[in-house]
Amino acid sequence: MSIADRYQAYADDFEKSYEDDDWTRIDPYFTESAVYEGMGDKAEGRAAVIAKLKGGVDGFDRNMDSRTPDFQQPTVEGSTLRMNWSVTYTKAGCPNLVISGNETAEFDGDHIALLRDELDPAAEAAMGEWMAEHGAKLQG
Repeated sequence: MSIADRYQAYADDFEKSYEDDDWTRIDPYFTESAVYEGMGDKAEGRAAVIAKLKGGVDGFDRNMDSRTPDFQQPTVEGSTLRMNWSVTYTKAGCPNLVISGNETAEFDGDHIALLRDELDPAAEAAMGEWMAEHGAKLQG
């Protein structure tokens, strides 16, 4: 299976886990010593990476009314995959929030050894402004 195919399977299973909150299905995609770097934080080890991913979903995405991801076609160089993405969030009484960035996945065989998410600078600024004005509406 190619890295692009393996990543797509991971992305599909991530979305299923988002829907049913069964995060064990993404365990097989990561090395035991996997690392996640994103949103200013770092998690080391498969269990910590999955907990970080779930925590991000629970702490932000699930507080929105809807979440619509848009993933661009990834590029692969050797064992590294890069993909640009955007997500549109809706929350009643608030303007839509669109954030975008890129994800890098470094593979060790069929497993992700490093997963890194970076927000685009403009998206980071827009998210900060949106949170300053509307973030209190996410608290319940």
